[in-house]
Amino acid sequence: MSAFYKLKVKNLKKETQNSVALSFDIIEDLVSVFQYSPGQYVSLKLTINNKEVLRDYSICSSKNEELTIAVKEIPNGYVSSFLNNSINIGDAILVSAPRGKFVLDTNSSQASIGIAAGSGITPIMSMLKTTLFESLNNFHLIYSNKTPEETMFLSELNELKEKYPDRFFITLAYTQQKVDNHFFGRITEANIFSLINISDLSKNKVYICGPEKMLFEVKSGLEKKNVLEKNIYYELFKSTQENKVNVSEIGGVEITFTVDDYSTKIKSTKQKTVLDSALDNDIDAPYSCNGGVCGSCIGKIIKGEVKMMKNTVLTESDLSDGLVLACQAIPVSDIIEIDFDDV
Repeated sequence: MSAFYKLKVKNLKKETQNSVALSFDIIEDLVSVFQYSPGQYVSLKLTINNKEVLRDYSICSSKNEELTIAVKEIPNGYVSSFLNNSINIGDAILVSAPRGKFVLDTNSSQASIGIAAGSGITPIMSMLKTTLFESLNNFHLIYSNKTPEETMFLSELNELKEKYPDRFFITLAYTQQKVDNHFFGRITEANIFSLINISDLSKNKVYICGPEKMLFEVKSGLEKKNVLEKNIYYELFKSTQENKVNVSEIGGVEITFTVDDYSTKIKSTKQKTVLDSALDNDIDAPYSCNGGVCGSCIGKIIKGEVKMMKNTVLTESDLSDGLVLACQAIPVSDIIEIDFDDV
């Protein structure tokens, strides 16, 4: 599993009434460890009420700023509530090295398009600031929220628009309040192309982050306008997809796990996911959300066959390379070998 490093909170900033940005102090010995690409995330390991929990949060800073994440407090979310209300400057938090495949193509010479809803703005924020600060490319942002008061980074976005009027183009959409000179309504398959307002998107990269329904509607709308699938990058913040695989396999399974160059063979049942089998046997396999969304538990099947209950993370190319989400993988064959290092 990824190593965790104790970082001190250097700064706290309330972005909205129910969201906060946390910046971390990176000591010199860890600067290389915490180098990241715009769009990546870190995992936090917290102990709350004597219970250890893991959560992933996208980095919202540019590469030349202090590493910063932003957390939106959600109803009944005890981790997000803890980070919003109980953390102080100087507190130490266990943080993993940055990771993730949802990253900005910094080699592109074309304008990038970011489409976000709610807290899905966090990785897009890192992408747009890196684009504006470190290149000459333009950035187009379409950003949906319920109201201006609930819009994270609103003041910073307005400042960036003033500073880069010829390179940063932003469309704010609100779903519960009409605001002059801003779009009112949801971002959908039907309206996304007009909101972007670029006639030819054949060479542009599009980055989408937000709820599942919005994400796949937007992706479908772009593809119908002949945007190449390879130029559409996306990351879910929450999945509502139901499991599609009937866990009807019976019998036992022998699974060999390779984690941090060490292999362990265990016996389990085909009624459990590969990840559950690992955790039940005290194997330190990587994971976070345990819901098929974050991608932390990606492993490579070296031998055997599994079926995934759902997949909104891995591409067809990833699947053909043998990559799986361990938290969604149900053993089919009697013998499985999975490598968490070779991903």
